[in-house]
Amino acid sequence: MRLRHATIALCLSVCALASACKKEPTIPGTEIPDTAENRDILAVLERYRTAFVRRDAAGVLATAHPTYYDTAGTDDPGDDIEYTELGPLLRERMAQLESVRFTIDYLEIDVLKDRASVRVWIDASFRLQPIVDEAGAVKVDGYHTRKQDHALFELVRDGRAWRITRGL
Repeated sequence: MRLRHATIALCLSVCALASACKKEPTIPGTEIPDTAENRDILAVLERYRTAFVRRDAAGVLATAHPTYYDTAGTDDPGDDIEYTELGPLLRERMAQLESVRFTIDYLEIDVLKDRASVRVWIDASFRLQPIVDEAGAVKVDGYHTRKQDHALFELVRDGRAWRITRGL
């Protein structure tokens, strides 16, 4: 009888433990909960990524919100980027791209009302052509670069759509 009670108690403990470990569904390829809101946010970032790979400056700009502002990770205001500067900057940089490989692993999404932050791992490599002026003088040398790093995108809900306010 004692063994039977111990067995029942063990079974109940295992069942309770198993249900506590049960996870909610996640978006395939991520550990991010599979919600409509999270899918909408990731869809914006995927539109950004694919536009970048296509070297489509207008497509990248379409994912940004008019309040876009990025400090480029420095304290120097000289390298800050505002939305009004983003279009010309993207066109210039996209024109310099010779080849692109760009993947994003989505790690975490935090949403608070109409704001979201998405922590990602970026693995990208770019081959850049030199930029020359009208006289044929090289303004910027061409080169190959690789980026592997964590990054943070910030987004705002604009009506029913999400748009990027920082991180491009």
